[in-house]
Amino acid sequence: MSNAADGAMERAFEHTVVALSRHGVAQRVIVQSHSESLGCLKSAGLVPMELPFRKRFDFTSKRRLNNEVSTFGAEIVVTWTPDFSSYVFHPQVKHIGYVTNDLAFSKFKTCDHLFTVTQQRFDRALGAGWSKSKITKLPPVIRSGSFTPVDRKTFFTPDTAKLLVFVGGLRDAKGLDVLLEATARISGYYLWVVGDGPDKKKYEEHAVAIGIKPRTRFVGPQSDILPLMAAADLVVCPARQDDLGEQVLQAWACSKPVVASESLGPSLLINHGDNGVLVPVNDSRSLEEAIKWLDEDVEFAQRIATAGASTFLKSHHEDIAILKYLKFFESVLVGNDETAPVQ
Repeated sequence: MSNAADGAMERAFEHTVVALSRHGVAQRVIVQSHSESLGCLKSAGLVPMELPFRKRFDFTSKRRLNNEVSTFGAEIVVTWTPDFSSYVFHPQVKHIGYVTNDLAFSKFKTCDHLFTVTQQRFDRALGAGWSKSKITKLPPVIRSGSFTPVDRKTFFTPDTAKLLVFVGGLRDAKGLDVLLEATARISGYYLWVVGDGPDKKKYEEHAVAIGIKPRTRFVGPQSDILPLMAAADLVVCPARQDDLGEQVLQAWACSKPVVASESLGPSLLINHGDNGVLVPVNDSRSLEEAIKWLDEDVEFAQRIATAGASTFLKSHHEDIAILKYLKFFESVLVGNDETAPVQ
């Protein structure tokens, strides 16, 4: 994993390698020097090897990486960022690349197989010329367990207030402006905005303009999101574009009710009125009404939270996801392309 990863990719990497370690998979984790993942990995008992991976003419990092693959006796190398893929040259080892949002397929030339967590990226890999038998769709690995809520005082939020939590990149596709507009028309709610991005300043200025800044907390990116979600009364996912729905799964892991826009990922996960609430994309009025609905009908809110948690346990729990990864690795090693697992 290199420092070219965005926050979502970095979390996917961390959660997956830590979960694989918990399930007894021997791994040698290699990250770029000063990686943000170091603390998380070390706290989980993994001690990564750090390499500089400079952009130009870094033959030393390439040599050290491939020497480490040989020394460790790896059977599989997984590169989580495309820029790392070109550093791997080990014909006797299976090389798997993770398909990211940047879709840089030209960098996967040394890969034997690709994997992704969304159908959209799977389809784009097909469009880029990859054989269907060489691409596998796997579920995201969401950390499972019991999560202690963050103390609301950490972010200057009264215990008596109702709390909405938004997690995502601060850019247009994630629809934070829609949520700000909806929250401004609802009294009694505070909003935690978890994440960072190019539009942060614009959203902060918008929160001031519509009078919601005193009860909005831009808490920045967080290494562990789930304790913040565990503190919420309601998790809101207003994205205009979201092909995964990871925040829905995270909310379910915390047994929290979810309101989400009808973008692709949440729509595939949520059965409206059963394990969550769906609203039209880019519709702040409908989002406002949905939040009020759950505020006024506490029994309904608890019911969809319980149903969401049940859906997560049955279909998306970490143990279930990791078994699919292990089966995938086995199929790659034996060359059985016909049984590549799908989500």
